[in-house]
Amino acid sequence: MRAFVTGATGFIGANLVRRLLEYGYEVHVLIRPESKRWRIEDILSNLHLHEGDLQTADFNHIFTTSQPDVIFHLGVFGAYQFQTEPRQILETTVFGTLRLLQAAKQSGVKILVAAGSSSEYGTKQHPMHEDELVEPNTYYAIGKVTQTHLCQHFSRVEKLPTVSLRLFSVYGPYEEPGRLVPTLIRKSFANEALEMADPSIARDYIYVDDVIDAFMVAADHPEYSGEVFNVGTGEQTCLRDIVAQVLRLTGSNSGVNWGAYAQRSFDTSIWVADTVKVYRNLGFRAQHSLEDGLRKTINWFNANNKNHATT
Repeated sequence: MRAFVTGATGFIGANLVRRLLEYGYEVHVLIRPESKRWRIEDILSNLHLHEGDLQTADFNHIFTTSQPDVIFHLGVFGAYQFQTEPRQILETTVFGTLRLLQAAKQSGVKILVAAGSSSEYGTKQHPMHEDELVEPNTYYAIGKVTQTHLCQHFSRVEKLPTVSLRLFSVYGPYEEPGRLVPTLIRKSFANEALEMADPSIARDYIYVDDVIDAFMVAADHPEYSGEVFNVGTGEQTCLRDIVAQVLRLTGSNSGVNWGAYAQRSFDTSIWVADTVKVYRNLGFRAQHSLEDGLRKTINWFNANNKNHATT
């Protein structure tokens, strides 16, 4: 089997390509020349590299030469707080996805699995369900909603099998160092004070290995073309509780300064996936509790001499 992956140098993409190699796939990846490759530098020789980005890559040529059976689309711009330029967010997520879908249609690929986001829903006062109204409140979320609609359009009209996975709060090895869990681990190891926002802010945290399971399962189900599935645990955790767990698991003496950061427009005390549909159709259920996932993540940082917590 041959797979093509966009976003392979990112957190989730790097974990995905490792799983694909483990399963014996021939793995082709799209990599921007300026991408930081620290997450995959040890496996680069096992990958087939295609340089370019979503807006300029010659996908028709790439797919003619690589002939992928499945495409995993994780490439994006705007997922981090420092990526704020609206035009680049939308050009990458919307028009980049359109170019990819058009070439995928021509290639005859069996299925394209796209990474969506729980941010597509906006804020809700209940578990988020795939069939409810989406109310995105950031440019990133708007781009992701449009990506989802593009995938569904290609499924309905162009007969290209696509499945979109709305990912909730993913954490684990190779995560961006500045995000919550790596920051908590790094500062806890150093017994540094933790500067936190409102302790009641909640998210549905899901360990990255479970997310990769969902991608692999979705790739085997082209009969669900056009469908959207939530990928979360179905349980939310408030900021106070995840901080307490990291402090306990690391044995840290770090103090916590609550309210050090202002609440953002999308911060809420309710943010959790309705997981009924993904379990009913794909048989997917997250296998890691938050404690199990955090312990594995902490062990990974220890095994890597904590280097990637500050990279």
